[in-house]
Amino acid sequence: MADRIHAAGGEVISVSVDSPERQAAMFRRWPTPHVWYESDPGGERILQPLDLYDPDERDGIALPALLVIDPDGNEVFGYRGGDFADRRHDDDVVEALEALDLGAIDAPAGGPDDPDVDVDQRSAFTPAMLGPYFRGNRMAAVAIQRRLDDDEARHVAREHRQMCEAILEAWDQVRQGS
Repeated sequence: MADRIHAAGGEVISVSVDSPERQAAMFRRWPTPHVWYESDPGGERILQPLDLYDPDERDGIALPALLVIDPDGNEVFGYRGGDFADRRHDDDVVEALEALDLGAIDAPAGGPDDPDVDVDQRSAFTPAMLGPYFRGNRMAAVAIQRRLDDDEARHVAREHRQMCEAILEAWDQVRQGS
């Protein structure tokens, strides 16, 4: 969705608790040429002030989130996941960004690769893991959705399944070069 985000005047910024070396390894493995990334170990600079840090999960991790911050620094859209697997479909955040009517920007040149960072490829989630991971998530969400009687819980399971399907569809497009 990078083209659509830039057309709406936005940038994609990824923040995690991973070290700069692990961040660099991830972005070298993944086709994300127009995403800026920031390493925030401990979450003190960015994640904690934005309420996007879970100190109890694996010695502290970033929570999944989609935020739209307007040019004045106001959050005009915010989705904060409740746990590491709680994600939202990208269309929601892009629609909020498009509503700001900011006008298109040029995509940043190059990508997030920092030649000054030593890269440890062994620590990065590999592209080969993505399909099985999200196919497994999707099937678990389908099974859970069918077992539940509560409408709200079924809705959450359906949203998770749809998120998995969107990621798998995007990944297929990347693999096919479109």
